[in-house]
Amino acid sequence: MAEYLFDQKKTKTDLRDFFKNEKAKINDFGSAVNQTFEAYVFAKAIEHYNSLGFTIKIVNPKVDGKSVFKLKFSTRGAPAKYSYALISHEDFQFQIRHQLRISTKSDASNLYHSANICCDISIIEDNDLSLYSTDQPLPNDQLISFGEVKHMSAFAELVASFVGLVHELQPSRLRKIRKGKNTNFHLAPFLYVSGYLNPTAKGIFQSIQKRKYDLDIYSYDNPMK
Repeated sequence: MAEYLFDQKKTKTDLRDFFKNEKAKINDFGSAVNQTFEAYVFAKAIEHYNSLGFTIKIVNPKVDGKSVFKLKFSTRGAPAKYSYALISHEDFQFQIRHQLRISTKSDASNLYHSANICCDISIIEDNDLSLYSTDQPLPNDQLISFGEVKHMSAFAELVASFVGLVHELQPSRLRKIRKGKNTNFHLAPFLYVSGYLNPTAKGIFQSIQKRKYDLDIYSYDNPMK
């Protein structure tokens, strides 16, 4: 069972150490296990770029004039109220955000309702989101990549649902473009589950790999490196 595979207590301690420069506290990483797992994956995405030699800076919101580390564990809330990672490499920068609202590729200004999705992990162009409201989505063309995080083992329907999410946000990823393991320094869109892939989920993922879709699935036995 996924809840036994993911050690929330140890992970909170590890996360506090990872974000020690932000004076993070144990309770900053959520009370529910799924929240802590989201925080873990947020840190893993940051670690990916750190391992490539990129410069990492955690940008925290101001509370009563003081910088405070705070992750976003809800779809509600303006982006400026939460911490994010600013990643720098040579002459360009980008951000990693937690629970950011993103417009779908097919969203249009003439739609009565905005077509957008709140992504667990978003890798975006470096933009000032200080004036964004809780309901305002980031334009789709500013999305570099994203991740979906689930504290559970994966079944076929979950993997298929993730493919649908990729279709809505970055449909170009669903062409025959992956020539092998992702060699782009950016993370491809990913699904990260805390447990295992069951046999039917493995079958769907193998068919995705055969079709050379540009996406990844991480799990307890196949963690993000």
